[in-house]
Amino acid sequence: MKPTDPQKTEPKKCAQIRLNKTDVEALSPREKDYFAPVAGHKGLNVRVLPSGKRQFVLRYRFNGIQKKHVLGEYPTMTPDRADKVWHSKWDEINAGKEPNEAKVQAHKKALEDRRAAVTVANLVERYEEEHASGNSESWKAESMRLLRKLALPALGKIPLREVGPAEISSLLHKVGKATPIQANRLRAVLRTMFGRAEEWGLRPLGSNPVAVVKARNQETKRERRLTDLELKALGKALLDSKEGTEVKVGIRMALLAGMRKEEFQAARWEWVDLDAGEIRIPKEFHKTGRKTQKARVIRMCSALVADLQGLTPTLGCPYLIPGRPLRDDAGKINWKPYTAMQNVWERIRDAAGLAPKDEKGEYINEEEIPGLHDLRRTFASIGADLGLKGFVGELLGHAEQTVTDIYTRAAAERLQEAAETIGARIDGILTGKVDPEKEAEEKRKLKDKKTVS
Repeated sequence: MKPTDPQKTEPKKCAQIRLNKTDVEALSPREKDYFAPVAGHKGLNVRVLPSGKRQFVLRYRFNGIQKKHVLGEYPTMTPDRADKVWHSKWDEINAGKEPNEAKVQAHKKALEDRRAAVTVANLVERYEEEHASGNSESWKAESMRLLRKLALPALGKIPLREVGPAEISSLLHKVGKATPIQANRLRAVLRTMFGRAEEWGLRPLGSNPVAVVKARNQETKRERRLTDLELKALGKALLDSKEGTEVKVGIRMALLAGMRKEEFQAARWEWVDLDAGEIRIPKEFHKTGRKTQKARVIRMCSALVADLQGLTPTLGCPYLIPGRPLRDDAGKINWKPYTAMQNVWERIRDAAGLAPKDEKGEYINEEEIPGLHDLRRTFASIGADLGLKGFVGELLGHAEQTVTDIYTRAAAERLQEAAETIGARIDGILTGKVDPEKEAEEKRKLKDKKTVS
């Protein structure tokens, strides 16, 4: 006698089975799951999954909509138990009660419980990992600095779902009293972050608490530059600082060549030509490259060239300022640009006395505290003081140029001379070779002498 072929004894997809152990176990799995209806039981089916699992499933219509409800899994649920539950579920349906309602409500409660457990600090952590990491290193560093320094102290422990416009408005008002511009930047970051929270299902759609906070602080063009005396104090702080040589050279690159933070943080050795006194940044790696479609040429003074000559490249690292070495799945080390320059600058700036604090240890006038970008502005201002304003735009790499600047661009030697003049002046003050107080005294005496005569 030939053995029975299970495929031949298995009921067809639409064939009915009896509600007993024999018929249920006779159902064989297929490549795709299927439903076997149970005779004498309206809407009751045995669902057979490819894994071999069997479920008792009730198919029914509720308010004209076809629905399914899983009664249980065989053999944990026996046929007798399935029959009893089937009767009770039809009693609920006939009474106008949706069998899945309890499951839906349980899901909603679980979702609400998860939302209640998420704090703003948790959101900031996820935002850094899933959103900020997809942007430039400099943008990420500044955004996370604003969140950690300004938002987390006030909102970090608050459950995310409890943050409303009142909390956001209060935070921005407090920040805006000391630093109006930073408050505007923080508002933009918070709006994006809470928008992602909605996308991730951590807050209901349309509940962004920043969207309704309309107040923005008026911004005026910043004109902050370091005075000669501030440069002198900064030079001493740089000399005394225990920070790494590379990061201190980064600050000097901003001062002596007018480089942007993202430019010197990402500067690579392959871009440097010490003999020519140049750093040539490819168009893909500088701010105006997309607009100008040209490389940006940084012209260095002899003091800055000497700084770079004194650096020892880190083995395998392409950057002048080594960042983080990250090992990929294959074991290869990939270096990331340095991104903590803002923290370094704040420590050196404070040591130089450029950020005075009150008795409580809070900054007296935070808006007037020089930032890293103000070092670049100082380079430009000293260039103008020395009568080299016509060269400054080209040396700074501005995208917009005047007719005079276009003519100047062709005079590479004159540009190099201008860079040397500006850089030598700043380096002289930083290193003490130039005494601004003595210069001021000599100018005062000369003025008095002319007045007398």
